[in-house]
Amino acid sequence: MSYRTLDARVWATNCLTDGELIYAFDPDNYLTDEDSAVDAMKRAKLGEPLPKDRFPKEMYVTSSYQRFKKVPDIFCAGFWVVSSRFADVLRRFDLGKTGLHPVKLFHHDRTTPFEGEYFTLAFGETKDTFVPEESPEAGQSPFMRKDMWAPSLGRENDGLALNSEALQGVDLWMEKKMVHVFFLSDRLVEALKAEKLTKPLKPYRCRVVSNQD
Repeated sequence: MSYRTLDARVWATNCLTDGELIYAFDPDNYLTDEDSAVDAMKRAKLGEPLPKDRFPKEMYVTSSYQRFKKVPDIFCAGFWVVSSRFADVLRRFDLGKTGLHPVKLFHHDRTTPFEGEYFTLAFGETKDTFVPEESPEAGQSPFMRKDMWAPSLGRENDGLALNSEALQGVDLWMEKKMVHVFFLSDRLVEALKAEKLTKPLKPYRCRVVSNQD
């Protein structure tokens, strides 16, 4: 099968595996039902939609030794969290079943709040548009299913390819045959750039291809 590259683009981010974006918070639902909270974290990272009550309402800095005064506009605390600025941009686009649920962030004392408003980013959309044979920056692991892939080197423009169906539907999604990465439409990335919110994402361009056969 042969493909041609279209004059279009989508974007990927490997922020899901970026250690700089991991902050140690204890979600309130983790403290009351650890198994259910961990299950929700895993499902959300696969793009599986979940009801609002599966996500925390409050999060507390885990260690008394952690003294950071602020957090990035998007970060991982078990669950993914975004600032109100980031959420405001997302709301302008088609999120489908992906949710933004209010969550309050507190320091270790559980009474001193972080400034600003925050939301859990509840991933809830997937597409099946990944084209592995056109994606030199994707690899497979012996620990994954045979039809699952991950960005091997990452952050390389045009190293991943999606078919033209990726241009349809929601503006933020996971791919059914990929892990450790999520995707954004070009219009969403441009809007985030305009608000200077792409730095933690470190987005890289993906090719959009069409079957020539």
